Amino acid sequence: MNTDLTQFWTDFINSIDFGDLIERIIFSAIIITAAFLLVQILKPSIKRLDDEIDAIDLSKHSRKLITKAMSYIVYIVALVIILSIFGLDEALYTLLTGGAILGFAIGYAAKDIVSNMLSGIIIAVDRPFKIGHDVELVGVKGTVKEISLRTTVIKLEDGTLVEIPNSLVISKPIKNFSRKKK
Repeated sequence: MNTDLTQFWTDFINSIDFGDLIERIIFSAIIITAAFLLVQILKPSIKRLDDEIDAIDLSKHSRKLITKAMSYIVYIVALVIILSIFGLDEALYTLLTGGAILGFAIGYAAKDIVSNMLSGIIIAVDRPFKIGHDVELVGVKGTVKEISLRTTVIKLEDGTLVEIPNSLVISKPIKNFSRKKK
């Protein structure tokens, strides 16, 4: 049995092309380093983007969530590239299939959240109203107090704050009483 084990290890070691293996390891290290650097560049970019778009004030939690999601995407792409470098196509296909199924399930479960966030981005870009404007959104009249990625907060005349999901805001007519006629 000892000779069988010795023979197995000898055959295994002889079957490895160490020059090619070292080249793949070095290339993988470069991919990992590039992914890490890209994530480090993206982190402050989210804060800068938030600071430049006045209409949306991302909470610290939202910024972290977006940064984390972008980081995961970068690292998953790096993992896919590394698996491909090592010729692990079967593992790559399994990973991509599992990821697609998981992504579909998460996307379906979070469709309302994603819809509100995309609507928040549309509101930030189109700017149909600003903080302080008197508006009527989905039948609610009041003053805009806050525009976040997910909701718009309206202060009613009696001081009550109403949070309206952004997907509802952009799907209905917006009356902005503060906007001057052109």
